[in-house]
Amino acid sequence: MSGGFFGGFGGPGFGGPGFGGPGFGAPGFGGPGFGGWGEKGWGHGGFGGPGFKGGFGPGGRPFLKRVAFVTAALLLDGPADAAQIVQRVSDATEGAFTPPQDVAELAIGLLAGRGVVTVDNGVATLTEFGQNLLSWRGVSSETAHAFLGRAAKFGDVFKIRRTLFEVAGLARTITWTGTDEQKQQLAETRTKVLEALTDAKKTLHRVLGES
Repeated sequence: MSGGFFGGFGGPGFGGPGFGGPGFGAPGFGGPGFGGWGEKGWGHGGFGGPGFKGGFGPGGRPFLKRVAFVTAALLLDGPADAAQIVQRVSDATEGAFTPPQDVAELAIGLLAGRGVVTVDNGVATLTEFGQNLLSWRGVSSETAHAFLGRAAKFGDVFKIRRTLFEVAGLARTITWTGTDEQKQQLAETRTKVLEALTDAKKTLHRVLGES
């Protein structure tokens, strides 16, 4: 069952194998090093340590499998719809993570298709099967919240990464479809952004060197 039906958090983590201890392991939540939420923010990589292993069943998109696992764990707090799952993640991470609601909806659909939850008017409830799977992995509401709570300390890191991703997306759009005037403004902005990033990188390297 390792790496099989149920898994999610963990894997190569932030600055190494991850934040260890039993509970959260294998490829999981984050990005190379711990990244935002992957394709729509829910990433791959993440907090490490043995525990929440593998993906979430055969086939499908790995990031969605991990989202589904997080969603299932949070349903230990009680039934919830997609908006409530988003709020629970945000609360547990002190705002460091706020996943898109449509991704949470997809996760609930995947869980329902696997028999892990039932859904009534958009509200998901863990089935006995789902509860047993979480229990088999040693996952409780407390361990899930403890894991997500670790993300809070990286809130500034996530904000920087998300902002850079958004800026790059805007630049790409203008490059492909922008007017000549927009492209000229992009060129001017690019110079300013790269100069600021270079200065920031030098500052951080200096701070690390001093320590």
